[in-house]
Amino acid sequence: MELEKAKSYVSEAMALGTGIVCITGGEPMLYLYFVKETVSECNRLSIPEIWLFTNGFWANNSSRARTITENLKALGLTKVFLSVDVFHQGYVPIEFIKNAIKASLKADLEICIDARFIGKADENNRYNSATRSFLESLENLLSNIEITRAQPLFVGRAAESLSKHVKKKPFSEILDEKCPGAWAGGTLKSPQGIDVDEFGFVTICPGISIGNTYAASLREILEKYDYQNHAVIAALYDNGMEGLMDLASSNGFVPEEAYVNGCHFCYEVRKFLRDLFPNVFVFLTR
Repeated sequence: MELEKAKSYVSEAMALGTGIVCITGGEPMLYLYFVKETVSECNRLSIPEIWLFTNGFWANNSSRARTITENLKALGLTKVFLSVDVFHQGYVPIEFIKNAIKASLKADLEICIDARFIGKADENNRYNSATRSFLESLENLLSNIEITRAQPLFVGRAAESLSKHVKKKPFSEILDEKCPGAWAGGTLKSPQGIDVDEFGFVTICPGISIGNTYAASLREILEKYDYQNHAVIAALYDNGMEGLMDLASSNGFVPEEAYVNGCHFCYEVRKFLRDLFPNVFVFLTR
C-alpha cells in the first residue's frame, strides 16, 4: 500500500470517529518505514488506540527488538499482537517471540498473543499439540499477557488446506446458522470496523467488499453503505446461510454434504459466485 494512501485512510477514519487503527497484513513489519510513518500519523491525529499485528520475525536479537519497540512506542503505538502457533513457528523461531515479548514489556506496550487452533484449543491433534508446546515454552512470560485462542476463519488458505482436519457439520445444520457478523464486531448491517487492503478494497468480512477506495473515498464508501445494496450481504444478513444458499442455488450451485461451519460454506459459495458479483467478492490470497 502506498504510504500516502494509508495516511488518507487514517485521516478519513478519524473524521468518522474511529477509536482504533490496526496495522496488519500479511506481515507489515517487512515495511518498517511504512509502519513507523503510519503509527506517527495516527498519533498526530490523536487516534486513541494504535495496534500492530505481527509474526515477530524482526525480533531476531534482543537488542534489535528493544530498539524497534522503543521507537514504535515513542511514535505512539499502544498494542502489539504476536502470532504464536504451529502455522507461524515453522518460519519464526520461538526465541524471536520471546525477544519481542520482553522488548514490548520493557517499552510498556500492551501485548496480546494470538494463537490459532484446529477445532477446540484442548482438542488433540498434531497442530494443537505443537501450538500448546510453543505457548508452554513462553509460560514464564505470559503471566500478565492476554492470550486469544481461536480457530482460523475457514476462508482462503485455511478453507483450502485445513478444513479436512476438522470435524464437519451436515449441510442441513449449516443451513440453520446465522452469519456471525462482521469480522471486527457488529453486524453486516452495522459493522463496527473495516479492513482496507493494498488494492483499495474495503471489506467488512474477509473477502466481502463494500467498495474500493480507487473508485470513491473511504469516507464516501462508509457514509453511503447500505447492506441492502449488496445482494450477497443482504441475503446473509436477512436470512443467514439459508438466504445465501437460495441465492447460490438459483445460479446453479450444488453444495457439499458437510462443511466446518457457516463461514466455510460461505467461502465455497463465494468462489462459485465471484464472477457474478465481482464488486462484492475479493479474491482471498492471504
